[in-house]
Amino acid sequence: MANTEIQVDWSEIPDDILLKIAQTLHTLSLPESSYPRRILGSCHGNLILTTGTPEVFCLNPLSKSKVFLPPLSALPGVVSFRFSNVGREYLIQDQLTGQIYPLELKQMRDDFIRKLVLSSPPSNGSPSFAFGITTSFLYKTTELVFCNTSEDHWMWVPVSNFTAEDVIYNESKGLFYAVNHVGDVGSFRVGVEGVCDITIWQSVSLIPCDLRYLVLFNGELMLLTRCLETEVDIRTYCELYRTVGFEVYRFCEFEPGCVCWEPVRSLGDGVVFVGESASLALSASDFPGCKANCVYFTDDHCNSNDVGVFDLEEKCICSLPCFPDDESLPLYWGSPIWITPNPH
Repeated sequence: MANTEIQVDWSEIPDDILLKIAQTLHTLSLPESSYPRRILGSCHGNLILTTGTPEVFCLNPLSKSKVFLPPLSALPGVVSFRFSNVGREYLIQDQLTGQIYPLELKQMRDDFIRKLVLSSPPSNGSPSFAFGITTSFLYKTTELVFCNTSEDHWMWVPVSNFTAEDVIYNESKGLFYAVNHVGDVGSFRVGVEGVCDITIWQSVSLIPCDLRYLVLFNGELMLLTRCLETEVDIRTYCELYRTVGFEVYRFCEFEPGCVCWEPVRSLGDGVVFVGESASLALSASDFPGCKANCVYFTDDHCNSNDVGVFDLEEKCICSLPCFPDDESLPLYWGSPIWITPNPH
């Protein structure tokens, strides 16, 4: 039977029907992302995964196509890797002090890379770069790394004492951005020759919070701050973190080399998605079922099912309709992640 392409004019479909379509829960079987694999990020329709081995790869969950990135063993700071050294398979050299320490396979998989983002889909034939954050197990500092997705090694980004918390890519400017633990921002232009342009803005605004995210909204660079509080899980008697609120700020260059984060009271029709994926801002009117002026968030900090929707106007949190409550979840539930589907 010949394949027939059907064109749908969504503007002719009534709003109530669109809402029903948006509220439909679709299940996609994806064994490629199941345990013991760990998702390092989500960008351009691809999940970025690692396994119990050094391999790192991009997976399109719709087409199931894979593109392999340089392995964990090719990260800067990895002195050696041997499967035979059970329990200390990796030897890592700390970038700050030069001290060498061992890591086992699970530690490397779960905690060494904090987040990865992509400049473009890695299978479209054009140059693509991965950019991310690695963590030091000795001092809990972070370093920035990048790679050309067609090469076999990672490289340090030549910036020190930055301690990044989040990274994104600005396609229109061809720049990666990173924000650190005090609100400083760096922009990084990456090419086949390496990092060729770095600009750092120091924050003049002291914003108390627990987590920070960058997002592009209507062409502007925004900072989202996330505040947490602790509670005790009655099933495990472990201390868990729960999100209690978000604040939004706009990038404003106070003077050359300095940034002032201006408070944003409302996103209007905007809706923002944050978590382990690359942060994303959309228009609620373009996506029936999304609630305007809200932040949709997933757990990216403590594996405690901290998932929900924060209303910036009402200053309240509601649950995701498709996400089960804590009582029905298993004790060890992998954190969900946002993805923007790309069929190619």
